[in-house]
Amino acid sequence: MSTRLRNAAKTAALGVAPLIVLALAWQGAANAGLIDSLQWASPWLVLLAFGMQFSDPQFWTDLAASLVRGAAGTAIGILIGTLGGLLLGASAMARELVLPTLDTAKAIPIFTWVPLLSIWAGSGEGGKVTFIAIAAALPALFSSAEGVISVPGTYLELTRQLCLPRLTVWRRAIFPGALPGVLRGVHLALLYGWLATIGAEYFFQSGAGIGGNIMGARELYALDLVGADMLVIGAIGMALDAASRALETYLLRWQGKTRQ
Repeated sequence: MSTRLRNAAKTAALGVAPLIVLALAWQGAANAGLIDSLQWASPWLVLLAFGMQFSDPQFWTDLAASLVRGAAGTAIGILIGTLGGLLLGASAMARELVLPTLDTAKAIPIFTWVPLLSIWAGSGEGGKVTFIAIAAALPALFSSAEGVISVPGTYLELTRQLCLPRLTVWRRAIFPGALPGVLRGVHLALLYGWLATIGAEYFFQSGAGIGGNIMGARELYALDLVGADMLVIGAIGMALDAASRALETYLLRWQGKTRQ
């Protein structure tokens, strides 16, 4: 096993160990009757419900609906946010005009948009996708803008001396220099978009989705199903985080070669 794999395995083990200890303590307390099983489903019951979910067709329907909804909203948010951020970062005048408004919008909790979005885009699928897109667009926009601003001035000065066309300047200097910021924005947008997907299913009109499934389980006081769905949500979030980190490492591998 390579050193990198050993370090990754060690990091993963250290991260999981506290969760295992907590789950064992929680299960022990449940077995001893120290906690109310009606309010705190034991880890064993949650694991059983987690396994049973996979044989339930409704679970797959809800999961597919959440994934499609989240992918659509997040993709729209990343596209709009990244393009807007690149343009914003390239124009000092645009930053002076727009950034104060965007900073104000960033300070407003995302769920306060729900009443307005329900009117503008409806309380069904349109409102949910729009909500997700806004949540994903903001981190993509700010990170992309910061990426452009962080491009070394020497790069731009060199392109001016060479009298390169504007498109070539973007392709050879600005975008490669801004790529770390763009990828960081995509990373955050994926995570925020997934969280917003579950939030949209809470706040807007109920329908198919993991969030709706949790709400239904809560109404039935099936806390084991609530816990099982939380595990699914967490697992998908972790997968998105790992995938985006791997993408960043792959696309930025040239940076390590440049430093050598």
